[in-house]
Amino acid sequence: MLMLSSLTAMAEGKYALLVGISNYHTLDARTEWNDIHGASDVKLISPILKKQGFSVDELLEEKATHKNIISRLNSLISRCVKGSIVYVHFSCHGQPFEDLDGDEQDGWDESLVPVDAPMRYRRGHYEGQNHLIDDELNKYVERLRQKVGKKGCVYVVIDACHAGRSSRDLEEVELIRGTKRGFSPNGLVYRPKREHETHYKLTTSSTKSPVTYLEACKSTQFNKEIKRKNAYYGPLSYYVAQVLANHALTSDNKWAYKVQMLMRKDAALQNQDMVIESGR
Repeated sequence: MLMLSSLTAMAEGKYALLVGISNYHTLDARTEWNDIHGASDVKLISPILKKQGFSVDELLEEKATHKNIISRLNSLISRCVKGSIVYVHFSCHGQPFEDLDGDEQDGWDESLVPVDAPMRYRRGHYEGQNHLIDDELNKYVERLRQKVGKKGCVYVVIDACHAGRSSRDLEEVELIRGTKRGFSPNGLVYRPKREHETHYKLTTSSTKSPVTYLEACKSTQFNKEIKRKNAYYGPLSYYVAQVLANHALTSDNKWAYKVQMLMRKDAALQNQDMVIESGR
């Protein structure tokens, strides 16, 4: 039965890479990152995608290093074929990262935080090499788009944030996926400008597939985990799972807007806005 499912996935060209980190203390007990529930997101979404015929590659916890993420992205690209549907998912911390090549208007890149990426810049010790910067991720996404071609499609789901904190209120711990401390070689302080847009139009290509990014919040907002049935999840992951449990993941990206609608209706998420970037 498993072999038949695998062959079906290969024939249909459905591939997924799911990265989830909960415990940021597996490699270095001194890390400043708080633990979250990224691995729980993967365990929630993975069986749904497998049921839909996807070949799913999971990268969890201490294995989710920068090196391994890049290796799995390269492997994903090599396995895809023309017309493939590709789903890439990150559930981890996020952090603003000083823009060093001048392509960001606000002077800051967005970055994802692998399990081996410390929070602070320390010259000669850690200079940001393990952060996954949006510029770097985009290069792999563009290669995926080129590989699957015009008839394929690529989805990138990011359940992290680029500004956040961990705090305690009167009832429970607020679990935030990120920090408002910018990673800066030059000691810059991250002061985000207010954003208003929740939809961004991406450029299309005659040779590449369309791509849709689903992001848990604006780059200036906190991404707060939600509690459901005594378990914590990233809000974007939770609602992606709710929608895909009843909606086939195809090249039609209307399902992404259903996720956005559900997040808008959740009173616990009134201070964050899901963002969709798409060429459609």
